[in-house]
Amino acid sequence: MEKMINKMMKHYKMFAGMGLLIVLIAFAFSLQGSSAQAAFFAADKATREAAGAGSALVAANVVRNSIPTWVPSLKFMGLGVMLGAITMALGVIATTLRSLGTDVMSKWPAAMNPGTPEKPRSAKMFPMIMMMGWMALLIGLIWAFALNGTVSSYWAHSIANELNPAAAGSALLQQLGVIQASLPWLAALRFLGMGLVLTAITVALTVIIRTLQYQNKSLSNFVQASSSASGD
Repeated sequence: MEKMINKMMKHYKMFAGMGLLIVLIAFAFSLQGSSAQAAFFAADKATREAAGAGSALVAANVVRNSIPTWVPSLKFMGLGVMLGAITMALGVIATTLRSLGTDVMSKWPAAMNPGTPEKPRSAKMFPMIMMMGWMALLIGLIWAFALNGTVSSYWAHSIANELNPAAAGSALLQQLGVIQASLPWLAALRFLGMGLVLTAITVALTVIIRTLQYQNKSLSNFVQASSSASGD
């Protein structure tokens, strides 16, 4: 598992490009939602609400309610992948520093070589934290896609003639209940995922800082030992 993650981290440029592509696709759909908003609100309130199922106004209403349902999750997925690419790049830096330090210290006299320290737990944790963040974002995106079907079905009705008169216990009100109950959870998953990815970046930076501190301390000890040996 660890070897697979280390191999994946080397492809951080590919993931950065993938994340950017996802964000650009989400931006394009946001423009579509903006056009639908403009088309829907070009008519007066009475006309909008009286429009029948299958009309251009109802279709615009479906799009303007559909886009905000799943596009935010798509945007966050793209941003999460881009931030994950940063995490991967930091992982590559940490691994490179560790390898360089090992190579340099291998040339020291055996008595002065402190050896390579055991890989810290944080170095094993940050890729897992990043993956957990991606999983939260992916679950939210899949949920948003699934919910979009309910959103499209609900808003494909006339507001004045079908949605407003919907009786308690009707299929339409059940759909509305599902929509309103799901939206807060989708928002929570988005921020949970981003929070985990940002945490992974912080932990990766901590690994780099500790690696540099260890190497600096080892080099200082080596210089002092060499000076003492020369003095003797």
